[in-house]
Amino acid sequence: MPTLEDAFAIDPDRAGRFTITVDKVRADFSMQHVTEDLMSALLDLAALRGVAERRDAMFRGDIVNVTEGRKVLHVALRAAGGSPEADLARIQLARAQDLALDIRRNQGIRTVINIGIGGSDLGPAMAYDALRLHRDGPECRFVSNIDPADLDSAIDGLDPSATVFVVSSKTFTTQETMHNAARAREWVRSAVGDAWTGHFVAATANPAGAVGWGVDPARVLEFWDWVGGRFSVSSVIGFPVMVAIGPERFAEMLDGMRTMDGHFVSEPLGSNLPVVHALVAHANSAVHGRHTSAVVPYSHDLARFPAFLQQLVMESNGKSVTAEGYEVMWPTSPVVWGDAGTNGQHAFFQLLHQGTRIVPVEFIGVRSPMGNDSAAHDMLVANMLAQAAALALGRRIADSPHRVFPGNRPSTTLFLDELSPRALGELVALHEHSTAVQGWMYGVDSFDQWGVELGKELANALLSEVKGGAAGPGTSSTRNAVTWFRRR
Repeated sequence: MPTLEDAFAIDPDRAGRFTITVDKVRADFSMQHVTEDLMSALLDLAALRGVAERRDAMFRGDIVNVTEGRKVLHVALRAAGGSPEADLARIQLARAQDLALDIRRNQGIRTVINIGIGGSDLGPAMAYDALRLHRDGPECRFVSNIDPADLDSAIDGLDPSATVFVVSSKTFTTQETMHNAARAREWVRSAVGDAWTGHFVAATANPAGAVGWGVDPARVLEFWDWVGGRFSVSSVIGFPVMVAIGPERFAEMLDGMRTMDGHFVSEPLGSNLPVVHALVAHANSAVHGRHTSAVVPYSHDLARFPAFLQQLVMESNGKSVTAEGYEVMWPTSPVVWGDAGTNGQHAFFQLLHQGTRIVPVEFIGVRSPMGNDSAAHDMLVANMLAQAAALALGRRIADSPHRVFPGNRPSTTLFLDELSPRALGELVALHEHSTAVQGWMYGVDSFDQWGVELGKELANALLSEVKGGAAGPGTSSTRNAVTWFRRR
């Protein structure tokens, strides 16, 4: 295909034809290495892969997580109705709203600490930071790491009697989460005795397990096995966010997700934002052979969004076996990474501009200022747009090879009208659906995560050896490391 510079010269309306706007989200793909012919071919492939049919099956409640025999219905969490799953979700949402209001109205509660890991941490932590300007409830903190320093730092300086813990675990057996929860329980119990139960909430698909652990049944919020962890921020896993911003604003986030869901279901594939987003990602990976992708939000409040996407994309599509169990013969998920701009400009942008690897970039900007300094916001946006232009066009200096920018490096520019709950919901749903479409294009099951199991199993088996027991699994390197560790 022509270079990006030539493509814009050939087609003055290229930006208009490769830009899609859905409510609060504007996405410009014109600086990606795509042409109308390539997009047409990708749409043909999407038809061959049955993307529309698979999408409809997902929304219908068919079994689309084939390796686990499960429905995939995170969309029911924000649906207007029409299914038993949506009815269940509304009941739990109403219970969560009542409990959130109780906590918000309790003047004695100053801090809420979420204990979870993976999807039970990354989604709500990201949303909490992103919606900073909309928070008017207790401060929320997030604990995920089994490293004791994580919980220690979270509770440092806090009053147990003024703290509520939300234990977020789908199974209520996750090793890291339950160990941290047990430590938190003892910390609270040492201060308030048997009243500790009033300081704990559970968000889980195993309510019996939560009650057995000691959580008051009235404080157990349920979700279900048809909600994958990395797709769960719109479930009761988002409860800390609801406490922080209030049920009304949380409902606005769900409404934004519902808006993107409706667009995804009804819009033709060629003008469907999640589909086009996915096809561009597929082109970068499977057509152009680019196996990494950077996400750079030019919004400090969205700094955790790249980490959220790391799990969403790589846990979903980092597969080497098709849904049918055959070896995949083509590249699947890119390695997703990134950081907030403009920090990234002074860190890894050197490689983006002049390195030997071409890394597609997704820039995310916000049109409305996020503070009282509109001049700084203008500089922020100018920097983002300048970086995209520099990647695309480059610079040629005949007598200074070190100052040459090769250009012709692809990027997408996403703009939110504002960083509101509704806009964040649309942004999250866009990437949820794009991830699913990418998986269908690759032919993998985007909704399982068998790749996380082996490490957990080996860790459980090795724990006895680390504590001084019999040898567990591993290599001579493992034995040597354990022996050295036990000498402490």
